[in-house]
Amino acid sequence: MNWGYKIVFGLGAFMLFIVGAGVYMVSNDSDSLVDPDYYEKGLNYDDTYHKKENLLNHEAKPNMQVTKDTLTITFVAVGNKGNLNFKRPDNGKLDKTLPFATQTNQFKLPLSSFEKGNWNVEIDWKNGDLDYLSDQALFIQ
Repeated sequence: MNWGYKIVFGLGAFMLFIVGAGVYMVSNDSDSLVDPDYYEKGLNYDDTYHKKENLLNHEAKPNMQVTKDTLTITFVAVGNKGNLNFKRPDNGKLDKTLPFATQTNQFKLPLSSFEKGNWNVEIDWKNGDLDYLSDQALFIQ
């Protein structure tokens, strides 16, 4: 086989590789950086902004502390009701949303069912007539 055939076969193999890689990327389109409900969240961002503004204006940021296998969230005021959104940065399938209500200023949650590692915790709650939203990072050992 002379060098001309080797060049043609090499170019053909390279083109097949490029076409195969393109087909693979298009068929496995799982862009995890884009939120699936991006537009809905954009339309409702004013509510989110006001909740975060209430958090800053009233200095109501809750304190999170992990002791052994229990997460303790300490709020500034008593009588809180809302949702805890646990989001895993590396695997969205592990995300959890848990409702909570407390008459005191503390809420305790066992963490035995959670995977170890980094979590982003979004606390969306209501106290009295005001809504709050807090985002915090959490590391579970």
